[in-house]
Amino acid sequence: MHPLLLPLVALLSTVEQAPAGPVVPACPAVDLGALGQRAAGVAVTRAGLAEDGEVDRMQARARASALLPEFRVRGLETAANARDYVSGSSGDVSTTFYPPSALIEGSLVFHFDRLLYSGQEPRLERLRLERFEARSHLTQRVIDELTRWWRACADETDSPVGTDAHVDAGARRAAAAMALDVWTGGWFSASLRSSEPP
Repeated sequence: MHPLLLPLVALLSTVEQAPAGPVVPACPAVDLGALGQRAAGVAVTRAGLAEDGEVDRMQARARASALLPEFRVRGLETAANARDYVSGSSGDVSTTFYPPSALIEGSLVFHFDRLLYSGQEPRLERLRLERFEARSHLTQRVIDELTRWWRACADETDSPVGTDAHVDAGARRAAAAMALDVWTGGWFSASLRSSEPP
């Protein structure tokens, strides 16, 4: 070894090595696009907004109702009364007594025009549009929360352990994960723990 390097080696050997801090886990290696797509799909399904089958069934029932008649019943009742009649030729007055009577009338009405247009289409289309908007809104919320989770995870990895920034990033990551678990019924955390790719 060169004689000039000996003091440098001695100096370096006297410097105490800094203790290694706890290892901070890196952000999980996931395909964020696929994870967002799956999380949004699970959240939409869990909310009962995955398909409009119920709206289609309601529309089919509304049109099928045209095959069933509308049944109407009307009841009439008259009280007992008397009427006087005057004969035109002789001028004699005669009285006729009518007893009380009751009448029940029924009718069946078919609305075959409802086979083409049931009248419920505007309401059902509005319901279909509301479900589409709810799906879009929930999907956007899941994507936004997933973005917050990923940003907090990256901030937690980049910040030194024990600092306020590290603690804050961990809290933000946990809050985003809890929100995603609520919307997906626990699927989000389970997919991260799973060895299979989400």
